Amino acid sequence: MATLVDAPEFTANEIYEIQATDPVEGAASGASFGGVGISNQPHQQLANRSAFLKGRQDTNIANIAALQAFTVLFSGARGPNGYLKIPYDDVNAGANQVLIVQWGTLSIPGTTITGDTRYSITFPTAFPNLCYGVISANLYKKTAGANTVASPVSGSINTSGFTVVFDVSDGIAEAAGGSVHETTDGAFWIAIGY
Repeated sequence: MATLVDAPEFTANEIYEIQATDPVEGAASGASFGGVGISNQPHQQLANRSAFLKGRQDTNIANIAALQAFTVLFSGARGPNGYLKIPYDDVNAGANQVLIVQWGTLSIPGTTITGDTRYSITFPTAFPNLCYGVISANLYKKTAGANTVASPVSGSINTSGFTVVFDVSDGIAEAAGGSVHETTDGAFWIAIGY
C-alpha cells in the first residue's frame, strides 16, 4: 500500500475541491497535480498542512519548556528582609550568571542615639562571589534635634553582611554642649552583588 509523503507547508484557502466532472485519478506517472492525481490532491494538501502545524506545535512545546526551565532559575524570599536571584547572560562573564538583589530593615524602634553607633547586619543570603555595594537610609523618628544618618561603614561590606553606623552630627552635639541625641527606628538597606 502506498502512502502520501507530507511536506510541512501551509497554503491558505488552497485545499482542492474535487469537482463533479473530475475523473477518478490516483497517483501515477503523468497524473495531474505533479503525479499525485486529482483524487489524492486534497489529501496531500491536508497532510502537508498537518505536518506544518505539527512542526509549529513541536516548536511551541520546546519554547514553553525552555521558558519553564528559565523561570525556575529565579528564586528569592519576600518579606521585610529578603532577596531576589536573577539569572542572566553577562556580555563579559558569560552565560548562566546570577545577579542578587537583597533588602532589609534593621528594626530598633525608638532607640536613642547619642553618638556614632554601629550595628552589624547579616544578609538574608550570602553573596557567593561579591557584594557590589550597599545603600542604607535612616528610618527617621521625629525628635527635637536633628536627624541621624545611617551609612554603611567603609570596608565593612562583605559577602555575608555589613556594618551600619548611625551618625549624630558632631557640630550639633557640640553646639548643645554635647547633650544632643536623636531617636531612630532603625534603617532600611538594599544590596546588590553576585
